[in-house]
Amino acid sequence: MRFSKPVIAAAALMIAFASCKKDSNSIDTTPNFYFVNGGPAGFDDNLILFPSADTLTFNMIISSTYLPSKEVTIMLSVEDSSRQYYNSVHFTNYQQMPSTAYSFQTSITATTESVYDTIPVKLNKQFLGGEDYMLPVVITSISQYKLDTSRRVLYLHTSGNKLAGIYASTSFKTSYDGDAAGGIISDTATTQLTKNLAPVSSTQSQLDYAELGSNGWKYLLTYANGTFIADVNDVAKSSVKSGSFTIITSTFNPLTKDIYIKSSYKNLSGDERIVEESLTLQK
Repeated sequence: MRFSKPVIAAAALMIAFASCKKDSNSIDTTPNFYFVNGGPAGFDDNLILFPSADTLTFNMIISSTYLPSKEVTIMLSVEDSSRQYYNSVHFTNYQQMPSTAYSFQTSITATTESVYDTIPVKLNKQFLGGEDYMLPVVITSISQYKLDTSRRVLYLHTSGNKLAGIYASTSFKTSYDGDAAGGIISDTATTQLTKNLAPVSSTQSQLDYAELGSNGWKYLLTYANGTFIADVNDVAKSSVKSGSFTIITSTFNPLTKDIYIKSSYKNLSGDERIVEESLTLQK
């Protein structure tokens, strides 16, 4: 019996040590709410491009790190000071988006059935004047749990892409037997189409090439700092004789939005094709 006290003391010490060790490695499973594409890291994912439609819907997604055990009320709002801060830090000049240009639900209830909630934002191009706009939507508050402050802001932004729109296209194609320099014309064709010139970034757009757009051929059109550059995608270049695709001349009128492109390529048999395409903005 004289060994009972030391044994009890040692056992108590081991239990206390085990308890401390367990606490040091414990995992906090408290749900932490945030925008999936929130924060500056998700900026590129939140670029709004209007290819031709007057309105579109962007889905904001709020998530929690763990499934909540009770319903949560999430409040949203627009925080223009975040736009001003973003401009000052990143040396940009995004304008405040007019309130008439957007609408979204400012209060939602996150249920216990999912860690994701989707909030649609409706945007109206007709109320935007062609500038670069920013709409910083913030999670203002949540009724339970925690909020990830580093991803509480979602920076929706638009680009005043000067090329985008619906165009009337007239293309004239001259086919040669061999090189065009030989002057042996085998065929000519004129095609008139309506085309959607869709932006892929703030400065670049893409457009179906002549009548071959159904084959995946695309113009890649860039307009930045007053300079217009026309090229074609890799699908077009890989479909013709290697190294033969050439843009002979290309012009863009920023006032009327008229585009003219003259290009040349040789098919896999070595026969040259010259395509002249004129595009006029319809809307």
